[in-house]
Amino acid sequence: MEGVPFEESHELCKELEIDEDTNEIRPKSSRATPTDAFPDQVITLKNVLPGEPRVELTDPNIYEILQEELMTRSLNKLAPHFWLMTTQRSNNIRPLTEQLIQGRAITLTEMPGLHLVWVNGRVFVKPLPKYLLSYAFWKYYLVSPKSPIQQVQREELLQAALGFLRSYAYLIQHDSDFRLATKEEKTRLIPEGVSYADFAAFIVRFKVDDKLVSPRYQVGELRLARLNFWSKVLLFKTTYYPVKWEYAAYFAQFYAPLLFAFAMFSLLMSAMQLVLAVRTVLEPSDSWLVFARAARGFALFTIFVVACVIASLLVVLVVLVGREIFYALKDLYRNNKTGKTLRDQENQCDGGQ
Repeated sequence: MEGVPFEESHELCKELEIDEDTNEIRPKSSRATPTDAFPDQVITLKNVLPGEPRVELTDPNIYEILQEELMTRSLNKLAPHFWLMTTQRSNNIRPLTEQLIQGRAITLTEMPGLHLVWVNGRVFVKPLPKYLLSYAFWKYYLVSPKSPIQQVQREELLQAALGFLRSYAYLIQHDSDFRLATKEEKTRLIPEGVSYADFAAFIVRFKVDDKLVSPRYQVGELRLARLNFWSKVLLFKTTYYPVKWEYAAYFAQFYAPLLFAFAMFSLLMSAMQLVLAVRTVLEPSDSWLVFARAARGFALFTIFVVACVIASLLVVLVVLVGREIFYALKDLYRNNKTGKTLRDQENQCDGGQ
């Protein structure tokens, strides 16, 4: 895509501008406008991204910051295998009102990798960053060849931003969806001061083709259970994002399927015992001997399966505990190494004096 996907007249955040002389981005408030409460005083906003007071416009790590806010690298790696996990349509995104009809609570997240991922009656949605509503931001950081971000990295961010904003074109399709997105502070998805008419005129510009967005946004909603499963197989990760944080809750998810399997084995074993018991009052034959051998083999197989399940659960427990101990020792080693380096530097300074 060449140029900003929307006109400057449709921007919803008017806090930034590009200096015509230096071609540098700056806050419009640098012109110093009076406040409503104190007309004789003027305010000048800091040189920061709108909605992100910790991030300066001239931050040398601006790419890393935007990458954390917008990029979904793990999902992009899984993209070639999305056919195993979800419907192959980018418009497979239910509006906010329909999410409620489906019994899903809207849960805010600042992790782009969880945006439009759902599990257990919840759907995670990342709020719309205020700076993405600014024309100057798009032009300076994501489009202009004079951007402080390298071209390849800039194109990746542009694709991620386009896909992210396009998802909002599907999430908010009616005035009722917009009211849900702006009604409560706990679930506010859109910055304050935006009307539905202005938002509709802005967001319609982001209904772009799939080839212009990052691989993650070429599909819609994703189920977390499937992501967790396929991450083990395709990314060699224990999980994509943990749903259970405590051991008891983690192992509890295996209880139902294991109890069902053990109940079926128990039912089959009881039926075999009944048949073998009836054999004693019937005329013996070679067929009974075959059945008896099969029953004995199945009993041994059942014992083997139960032993394997117990061993597997123990291995999982050891892996979980071992992983925590490993990270704890790693942090301890790093802290000790850092402390030793600081002490050596202090000793060198003292020696120099």
